[in-house]
Amino acid sequence: MIEVEVKLPVADLNLIKGKLLQAGFKETSFIEERDTYFDNQRGDIRANGEALRVRETKDHLTGKSWAQINFKGKKLDARTMTREELETGVENGAVCRKILQAIGYMPAEPEVIKDRTMLQKESVTACLDKVHGLGGFLELEILADSEEKKDAALGKIEDILNSLGYQISNTVRMSYLSMLQDRK
Repeated sequence: MIEVEVKLPVADLNLIKGKLLQAGFKETSFIEERDTYFDNQRGDIRANGEALRVRETKDHLTGKSWAQINFKGKKLDARTMTREELETGVENGAVCRKILQAIGYMPAEPEVIKDRTMLQKESVTACLDKVHGLGGFLELEILADSEEKKDAALGKIEDILNSLGYQISNTVRMSYLSMLQDRK
């Protein structure tokens, strides 16, 4: 799958949420995500612009928890966070982290923790993130099953950004991990 994604810093998450709801988005969940990123000892994964992480998620409303492992490939364009994403669930996030460490992968600091409100409209997912240590962000994403569908998905995301009063040039291409590391 290709994850077509933009990330926008926002000062007022409630204002953006109201605009998205007025545009027909429906709130689907309110969760906490804890991401631990990994790299080999040479730092090849991050140096290649890729990401390997274990994500542990807790639903704030039901208390249910789950975990997954993700690999994100190199960014596919110069304007967005669009890239191939591979992910699958794991039974136990702590054990998955230990396995990665046992085979030579090292966790990156800090852990990325965010409270995320997810909204959906058709194929578009909107994530309103309050990232611990960074503040508020809006992520808009569409999963495209081919390279050919990537541009149409990005056009749809640009239309939503414009309707909110923003442009692609207002978005950032850095991961939350990189932003947090830059703050130290």
